[in-house]
Amino acid sequence: MEMMQTLSHRQTLQMGGQMLHSLSILGMSSQDLAEHLVEAARSNPFVSYRPPPAFAARTSADFDAMAAVAAHRPSLMAYVVEQIDLAFSTAADRLLALHFAEALEPTGWLGQPVEAIALAAGVSLPRALSVLGVLQGFEPTGLFARDLSECLLLQAREADILTWEVETLIANLGLLVQNRQRELADLCDCDLADLPLILRQIRALNPKPGLAFDHDPAPVFPPDLIASQGAEGWRVELNRATLPAITVQEGRLADGSADPVARAARRKALAEARALALALERRGDTLLRAAAVLVARQSGFLDRGPAHLVPLTLDDVATELGLHASTISRAVAGRMIQTGTRALPLRAFFSRALPGQCGGEPVSRDTALDFVGRVVGGEDPANPLSDDAIVGLADQAGLQIARRTVAKYRATLGLASSYERRRQAVGG
Repeated sequence: MEMMQTLSHRQTLQMGGQMLHSLSILGMSSQDLAEHLVEAARSNPFVSYRPPPAFAARTSADFDAMAAVAAHRPSLMAYVVEQIDLAFSTAADRLLALHFAEALEPTGWLGQPVEAIALAAGVSLPRALSVLGVLQGFEPTGLFARDLSECLLLQAREADILTWEVETLIANLGLLVQNRQRELADLCDCDLADLPLILRQIRALNPKPGLAFDHDPAPVFPPDLIASQGAEGWRVELNRATLPAITVQEGRLADGSADPVARAARRKALAEARALALALERRGDTLLRAAAVLVARQSGFLDRGPAHLVPLTLDDVATELGLHASTISRAVAGRMIQTGTRALPLRAFFSRALPGQCGGEPVSRDTALDFVGRVVGGEDPANPLSDDAIVGLADQAGLQIARRTVAKYRATLGLASSYERRRQAVGG
C-alpha cells in the first residue's frame, strides 16, 4: 500500500512538472521558443533542432541557428504591435493604432499625415490625435513623430531639457542649416556664444529612433497564424514558417554505455526529449484551437470591422475548449494572425459585454464605442447632441448606456462635450 502511494505521488509530481513545462512552452513567442529548443538540442543528445523555414530559406548548410536568434533584433513593426497590444484596451483603438503603425518609416517617423490616417481608418481627427498621443509615449521616445522637429521635441521633453531656447532652436532648424546663426540667436534671445551649448544638448538626442530596430524586408518571425476566407467562411491554420521544431532521436538510446548510471541518465534524457516534443504538439494544438474559436465567434468583426464585435472573454473561449482561462491567456498573449492583407493581435478579438435593453442580448463595449462615435460624427455641428440625447438614441437602438458611460466613451474617442463642439462649430 505504501509503495503504491509513493509511486502515485511520484507520478503526480512528474505530471505536474510536465504540465508546468507545457504551459511555459505555450506562453513563449516563436523567438523565445527557438532559443529554448536550441539550448535543449545542445544539452540533450536525443533532441535534434530544426529552425523555422523562415530561417532555413535564408541560410546556408552550416547555419548557426543560435547565433541567428541571438543576433536578430526585433523589427520595428513587431515591437510596435506588441506595445499596441499592451497599451490599448479596446479592439477599435488597437485597429486605429495599427493604421498608424503601418504608416511608420524606418526612421520611426510617420510617413503619412494624421488626417490621411484618420480618413483611411474612418475615424475623426480628434480621435486619431488622441491615439497618436498614446503612441508617442512608446519607448524609445520619438517614435510616431510627424517630422524631425517633433521627434526632437518629444525627446527633449522626456530628457527634461526642453527650455524655451531649446524649443525655439528645434522649431527653427532651417536657419541652422542655412548658417543663419545670428538670426537664430536673436530668436532664442541669447548670445551667439550660447548657441553651441544649446546645440550640444540637441545633438545628444536621437533623430531617427526607429533605426534601432531591424528592418529586414523578410521578417524572421511573421504572424503565428493565418486566417483565410473561402466559400464556407473563415478557416485558420498555423503559420508553419514561424514554427521551430525538434526530432526525437530514439535510436541513440542503444549507443549508451553499459554503465547503469549512464544508461539511467540517457533514459531520463530521452524521456525529457519526448516530453518536450509533446509540449510542442500541445502548444500548436492549443493555439490553433483558440484562434479557431476567436475567428468563428468574431467573423462579423473580420468581415465588417470592430463595430460588429460580439462580447467575448477569455472565460468564454476557455469554457468552449474545456481549458482554464489562464491557459487561453497564455496562448493569445502577443500572438498575431494574418487576415487577408492585415495582421491583427489575437487580443483584438476580445470585447467586454454591456447589457442589452430590457434584459436582451448583451452587446460588446466596442459596439457601444462605435455607436457613440458614429452618432457624434453624424450630428448637426451647429446643434450637437448632448450626452442625454445620445443615451436616448442608444436606447432606441437597443443599447443600455448610462450617461456617465457616454461621457467616458467620448473621452476615449477624443470627442469634446456638446458645449465645446458647438463652440468649435461657430468658431468661438
